[in-house]
Amino acid sequence: MEPAQGPTPEDLLKRREGFLVGAVVGASLTGRATGSRHAPTALADALLVELAGGGVDLRRLAGRWVDWQRVDGAGIDPILTLALHHLRDFDAPIADLPSGNVAALAAVLPAALASASPRAMIAGAFHVARLLDPLESTALGAMAIVLAAAAFMAGRRDFVPDVVAALRANDASAELIEAVRTIPRDPRTSPPVPIGANPGPPSVVTWVLWQAYHRPRGFDAMHELACAPDVSASVGALVGALFGARDGTESWPAEWLTRAGEDVVLRAVLARRLGQI
Repeated sequence: MEPAQGPTPEDLLKRREGFLVGAVVGASLTGRATGSRHAPTALADALLVELAGGGVDLRRLAGRWVDWQRVDGAGIDPILTLALHHLRDFDAPIADLPSGNVAALAAVLPAALASASPRAMIAGAFHVARLLDPLESTALGAMAIVLAAAAFMAGRRDFVPDVVAALRANDASAELIEAVRTIPRDPRTSPPVPIGANPGPPSVVTWVLWQAYHRPRGFDAMHELACAPDVSASVGALVGALFGARDGTESWPAEWLTRAGEDVVLRAVLARRLGQI
């Protein structure tokens, strides 16, 4: 019996491109703000620039975010505003927020491209998220999303063992670990759609990972999300990135890609440049 063949370089490129393009398409489908870029796209773009330069400097990354807020700031919600203002005024992450910051989950997505160094990928996701949200639960949730995306880009559908192992190694709460462990057990009952400008990050993580694990067609999930009222661009970016990494974007309607504008082209080109960082 011949060993199973791994994904081809062309397939890996398709998944990497789907991951990067899917995030901007998802943000565009759900984001309602006007401007050059939706917040999750702008935040993630800054991290992409850092990664493409060969390493992430957290202070420089924070400066890129602050500069974007000053010149554009499209789709920025009050919680993200507080976090960025604190970075601007004190050159340090904010120590307390009224609620979790869902934008932190979308901001760290490009860390999944660093899967050639798993330990660095996990640590990077955690520390980048903490720049925007002091809650450890948000940073651990961001880590879970990044691990799922990395698994999809590597051609593996079952990300749950990777995520559970990493959560345990980083002393995540029993509640969060159990929430991820139970995802495969119930394919029929989806968690509720996280709505509002800034839904709680733990509920977003659980919902997004359930969708990515169980929904057979990413197009259907994306279409439902686009039609749902009051879904944030950050949630859209997370869903788009994971389904794009899992399935590619070839079957998505052309109008979705057109709506996302030039970011689609820019990220497709970047996917070919980056490879595995």
